[in-house]
Amino acid sequence: MLEAIFNPENAFFCFVNKMLDLILLSLLWALCCLPVVTAGAASTALYYAVVKSVRRQRSYPVREFLRSFRANLKKGILVHVLCMAFTVMMLYSDVPLFLAFLDTGKWQDQALLVLIALKALLLLGIPCWLYPLLSRFGEKLPKLAEAALVMLVRYLPVTCLSLGVLIGAGLLLFWEPLLVAVIPGVATLLLSFLLEPCLRKLIRQEEVRDGQTDTWYLEKG
Repeated sequence: MLEAIFNPENAFFCFVNKMLDLILLSLLWALCCLPVVTAGAASTALYYAVVKSVRRQRSYPVREFLRSFRANLKKGILVHVLCMAFTVMMLYSDVPLFLAFLDTGKWQDQALLVLIALKALLLLGIPCWLYPLLSRFGEKLPKLAEAALVMLVRYLPVTCLSLGVLIGAGLLLFWEPLLVAVIPGVATLLLSFLLEPCLRKLIRQEEVRDGQTDTWYLEKG
């Protein structure tokens, strides 16, 4: 009985170990986000480490996080700066228009509201796919951005659910900033359950047979 309880491979200890890994990765993510411009590289590394080390149990979480962070630092900074620039532009241009035309009742204004909403979906949805793609593939950014756009449209319900997870995580952090010690890792874990089935479809079986792709990406769990 006692051996079963204190067995490090039982469900309880596995859960505790995963939670400790998520807390460690969350704190590391927060630390790497302090320069602000490195938040993109940190988010890429967080997704990579959560999928590979927490879910697939390959290697050590910190090692994989730092490896991905260094490998994707330049691309991550560029993506994050561009996303922030487009966000600021939208806040100053589209949000006032959205509020101004919200209750007019004119069909022209309603059509404009739909266009603004679609623009917001693109602005928020593309990074939702782009950072996981950046963690997975070594392609150039234009090709990854194109793939992110395709994934956004092809898996629109998944995109909406993923944005719901991210918005919920952001609200929790706004309500209690100390939750930064756990929310980033947990939210990324939830995201991976949504995104991974879609991302696995991008990997061709012949690439795996030729040894060009790590097979752990195709594992389920």
